[in-house]
Amino acid sequence: MTNIQSVIDYLDEIDKAYFVGRKNRWSRYSDEWTIFSTPLNREVRDKIKNNVPETPLLYIILPYWFNRSEMLELYFTKKSLFKKALLRKLQKQCEDFREDIKNGLTNKYENLSALDIARMSLKGAKV
Repeated sequence: MTNIQSVIDYLDEIDKAYFVGRKNRWSRYSDEWTIFSTPLNREVRDKIKNNVPETPLLYIILPYWFNRSEMLELYFTKKSLFKKALLRKLQKQCEDFREDIKNGLTNKYENLSALDIARMSLKGAKV
């Protein structure tokens, strides 16, 4: 049985750090963001490597985290209309990822490689 709530807890942790970082104008390259995100990233990757029951849902956390990191950087830099549109797009993707997890929609993420995950996040994050 997959524990959806524990995966949603990761998203909540990411969001909490993201909003603190946004308020304090952290860059995604800042020490503060790194102190938060590095252990989280390692923990999620270790769970995926150990093939815990939540593994298919854990794959969704990585692009969610990538998007939040990109959004943090956009808030750190000067905003423009283009950046605001990109922020809306990234926010929508984050909402979609969260809904997929809540609904247990894993079959479209189950067989993702690290490269697939990177492409998935960069597709929405890059210009």
